[in-house]
Amino acid sequence: MISPRRRGGFVVLASALIVSFATPVHASFGQPGWFWNRPQCDTVYGDGSVTITTSDGAVLAPTKGQLQPVTYAKVAALEEPNTLISIGRQSIQRSSDAGCSWQQIDKSPDDLTTYDVTPGPGETAYIHSVNDQPIHRVKSNQVSTVAGPVEGGGLAAFQAGKGKLRAVAGSGQIFESTDDGVKWRAVGKLPAPDLFVYDAVIDPKNPDHIVAGVMSDGVYVTVDGGSHWIRSKAVTRVNAFSVAISPVDPSVVWMEGYERDEGTRYIWQSNDGGIKFRPVLDASRADLYNGNKLWPSPVDPDLLYFAYGTSFAGYGADLYRFRPSTGELTKQHNRHDGIPGLAFNPADPSVLYLGLAEER
Repeated sequence: MISPRRRGGFVVLASALIVSFATPVHASFGQPGWFWNRPQCDTVYGDGSVTITTSDGAVLAPTKGQLQPVTYAKVAALEEPNTLISIGRQSIQRSSDAGCSWQQIDKSPDDLTTYDVTPGPGETAYIHSVNDQPIHRVKSNQVSTVAGPVEGGGLAAFQAGKGKLRAVAGSGQIFESTDDGVKWRAVGKLPAPDLFVYDAVIDPKNPDHIVAGVMSDGVYVTVDGGSHWIRSKAVTRVNAFSVAISPVDPSVVWMEGYERDEGTRYIWQSNDGGIKFRPVLDASRADLYNGNKLWPSPVDPDLLYFAYGTSFAGYGADLYRFRPSTGELTKQHNRHDGIPGLAFNPADPSVLYLGLAEER
């Protein structure tokens, strides 16, 4: 029960960062010993907060339950075969059959609207917020709670490895814990004084490679765990709302934000780990807002998903599929109020789990 308490190699020089990336093999997808399956169901049994699509959102599996307002569901696929964790409203749910059925394992005293869920080793997951405390730890069907590293503050990024947690606070300070979040210590230094970090991402293959999107000043990147930071080029007057690193090739980094001089929004791409960015998609082609969540493909470094949704005028939601190398962009529309969460099936990444929003 929840407590009420709350790839490569890098060489760093004094004046610059010289980055060398070797494309890693993504061990979680398609490797021997990975025993996930595709979901074997036509209908998802649960409260309606998570559905499945095998057509990039063109067709969504029907859900037995009807999603209730106000819900912004997030979902994560775990290392444990066929196991997922989802959150929505105050509910923490688990699926053990590749997303076909869901059971509530706990009810949080906290509103989980601003929380996200991150997979850890084995059958663990961590539920954390960009704005708030605490951190909820899920292991099998049990949920426990610890305080985060910053009293009264949330986390812009979170990563759970074997024996070590790493997080980025809203100031850009990196923290880590070796006792599952009971105690935290600061690592490295701030990217710059008085920053407000909207979003950050920790390289899934190398936790010392971190990219932080900040208010007004664009993007900062470190490749040595925060000992040195560099301000990314070409996006220095940008509100960088969302950032993502390709799990396949960490030299590929995406950012969505607002270009203050031009007064428009873009998705930018970096091919050098976040040192330099170039715009690859603008708001004339897609509905971009202050914080489209970015979901890179786990098997294709040239494939990115993102979503737009609103209940205003009963619009619904769009799931976008974007290939920067060719500019190919498709979208599929549905009746829901948004898609706050997306996870890929590890046995077949063309199977997508969508966390849905309901505002009405």
